[in-house]
Amino acid sequence: MPEQVQTVEAYTGDEVAVEPIKQLSNGGTRVELDVVEGPRWRLDVNGTGNDYEVVTSWDATGQLADVDVPGWIDDILVRLRQV
Repeated sequence: MPEQVQTVEAYTGDEVAVEPIKQLSNGGTRVELDVVEGPRWRLDVNGTGNDYEVVTSWDATGQLADVDVPGWIDDILVRLRQV
């Protein structure tokens, strides 16, 4: 899978870099979502793109942390499915 970073704007105005990391054996994709000057999440997204599991998250300083997933994640995943 070619790694392509795509920058999208969340409905909150946050700019989010979205990078597919790898295909998963279940047909899904591991993706990384990185808010500019903010937290970052690595998610395993299922094959239909409508469900995900948080693999890892980092706070705005780059430290591993349990960072709550914002509501706009679902919106961005829906938009990526339509591309």
